[in-house]
Amino acid sequence: MSNENDAVRDTREKTVSIPLLFDDHEASQQIASRLLSKHHSEIASASFKWLCRNKAALAAGVKIPGSVKKASPMERHLCGGECDFIIILALDVWNDLSGPQRTALVDHLLTRCVGTEDEKSGEMKYSVRPPQVQEFPEIAERYGRWNDGLVELGACLDNK
Repeated sequence: MSNENDAVRDTREKTVSIPLLFDDHEASQQIASRLLSKHHSEIASASFKWLCRNKAALAAGVKIPGSVKKASPMERHLCGGECDFIIILALDVWNDLSGPQRTALVDHLLTRCVGTEDEKSGEMKYSVRPPQVQEFPEIAERYGRWNDGLVELGACLDNK
C-alpha cells in the first residue's frame, strides 16, 4: 500500500493524449473535382491523395487548416503509384468552416500545386509553391500596399 494520497498520485499520472489519426477525405476530393476543371487546368491531370487528420498541426500556436506536399517516391508507391500531391486537411478546423470557406480552403491548397510540361520529354513536372503574399496585419495597417504582392491582393479584394 502506498503512502501517497489520491490527489498526489493523480498529479503524477500523465494525461492521455489523443492519438493523431489520418483517413481519406472524400468531401474535399469532391470539391476539388469541381475546381480542377474550372480553375486549375494545368494540374487537372495530376493525381491527388486527399487525407484528413483529427487535429490540426500548429505553427507559432496557430492551427494550420490544411497542407499540401509533392509526393515522394515512397509515398507514390504507398498510394499505388498514382499520387502526385498529398493534401491533408485538419478536421477540427474543417468542421467549423462554412461551405464557401471549405471551397476556398480546397481552392487555396490546389493553387499551391503547380504543373509544367517538360518541353523535351513532354512529361508533366509537379511542384508546390508558397502563397505570393505573406505579411503581418500590423505592417499592412502601418504601410498599406507597400509591395507588388499587396497591391495585387488589394486589387482583388477591392473587386469583392
